[in-house]
Amino acid sequence: MIRALSSPERKNILRIVGSYPEGVNYTGILGETMLSTGRLNYHLGELDGFLERDEERRYRLTELGRKAVAVLELIKQDLDTGVLETLNTRRADRLHWIRRRMDAGYFVASAVLLGITGLMGYFAFVERDPVLAAFTPVWGALSAGVIYLMNRSQRKDPERILWPWSGLSGGSSEATRREDRHLSTQCLRLKI
Repeated sequence: MIRALSSPERKNILRIVGSYPEGVNYTGILGETMLSTGRLNYHLGELDGFLERDEERRYRLTELGRKAVAVLELIKQDLDTGVLETLNTRRADRLHWIRRRMDAGYFVASAVLLGITGLMGYFAFVERDPVLAAFTPVWGALSAGVIYLMNRSQRKDPERILWPWSGLSGGSSEATRREDRHLSTQCLRLKI
């Protein structure tokens, strides 16, 4: 059902057919959707189970089709732009908070890793420690890899590391979690 309703064209076809209680013929759907015949045939095939044809070759909604149109209309009417604005604002605030801390964490972690590599190099080559001499290049490569991955995460997807931060900060209050659940529910409604 979700796959069938994922296309805006199919949603439109369902709304068109639903607006004609007596049914609508192929040409009527074609004229209102402005789709090519091949594209319309494809979408009508995908809507199998939502639409039926009578003896006069008119398309009508099945029981499932009527329910789908009712859900689509409910979503359309229940759309609250304030929810979208709140979601966008909260996400932007969260990303800003994450990026600020990631910048500081990136520089501190890089300095620590490079400092440890420097100390290992000092003891390996100045003090002539053979174990550290063998391990220092490996540690240096691992440190460079960690620094590269931290930089990549910082630039590309800072939300990916949100879960450790929220766990370290003690999570959020019950009211915030309740509001997040409400906003998530609104988002799910918008994606149907």
